[in-house]
Amino acid sequence: MGTTSRRADAARLRGKSRAATLLTAAASTMALALVVSGCSGGTVAVGAQPKVTLPQPGAVVTGSPSAAPTAGPPKCNTSALSYHPTAGDASSAAVSNIKKRGKLIVGVAQDEYLTGYLDASGNETGFDVEIAKQVEQAIFGNQDPKNIQFRAVTNAERITALQTDDPARAVDMVVDTFTITCDRSKQVQFSSVYYNAYQRLLVLKNSGYRNLDDLGGKKVCAQNGSTSIQTLMMYKSHPIPYGVTNLTDCLVALQQGQVDAISTDDTILAGLAQQDPNTAVVGDRVEPEPYGIAVSPGNTGLIRFVNGVLETIRGNGQWQKIYQNSLGSVLGPQQPPAAQYAD
Repeated sequence: MGTTSRRADAARLRGKSRAATLLTAAASTMALALVVSGCSGGTVAVGAQPKVTLPQPGAVVTGSPSAAPTAGPPKCNTSALSYHPTAGDASSAAVSNIKKRGKLIVGVAQDEYLTGYLDASGNETGFDVEIAKQVEQAIFGNQDPKNIQFRAVTNAERITALQTDDPARAVDMVVDTFTITCDRSKQVQFSSVYYNAYQRLLVLKNSGYRNLDDLGGKKVCAQNGSTSIQTLMMYKSHPIPYGVTNLTDCLVALQQGQVDAISTDDTILAGLAQQDPNTAVVGDRVEPEPYGIAVSPGNTGLIRFVNGVLETIRGNGQWQKIYQNSLGSVLGPQQPPAAQYAD
């Protein structure tokens, strides 16, 4: 899901046999070569198609406990790091600048079925994408594809996309299953929590694995730059973290026997399980993953505005509608998290 990364058309994978899923996953990986940066309103420009490179068995993440900065007891209340909303006030300089530009630029995933992915028509869709559209509507008064531009970012690119001065890579905000952590809050500003996910496991149904305790010394796939891979590095059974850029690479690696399991947020795993019926989400909740919308450091005006939008959709039923249309049928009923603030 990098700017020129390989694309996953998740809908084509659903309901196919394992062998067919493999072929489709590989084809979808090639499709991710479409260039998203510079696209407007979900319209993508076709770029050069690179040679498909699947994750190699040597792509194992190494490190010591000190290499996992978010592991261990929390140093802050991750549910209360943000600022009280401005109740929809669009007068801040940041919001005014976005209106003058004529579009909101949002960093999103493109290969996370159910949360952020390209559908069969090449349009961004999913829970996170629809949340982002609510911010666009609040800024411009209506939802119009011309007023929102999606840029694909990998997990490792989410923070740099908010900090860079390069107009070809910069985004106004990131809405991409972005877990709020104490360390990340020193580099970006987060909104209030808009969804509570949990890290779990995806395995092949006939594998016999039921939790991370069963996977000591086994390769477990997760995205580089994620809280999930940091948790794997610290876990007591000592699984071997296998880092990739895109979650579709994890699915292909699992299907080809390069890894024994995938571990990430239950929202993302649910989407992968929908793509391959030979897999199942298993195990206890390993770690909480509270999602926040992220903006650049110091952009308090924009984050207050975003929090106002989140307050509105919690109260008017729109959050529940978005959830039910994307995640609810798979993950079951949930309510939006109650907002907490630092001020």
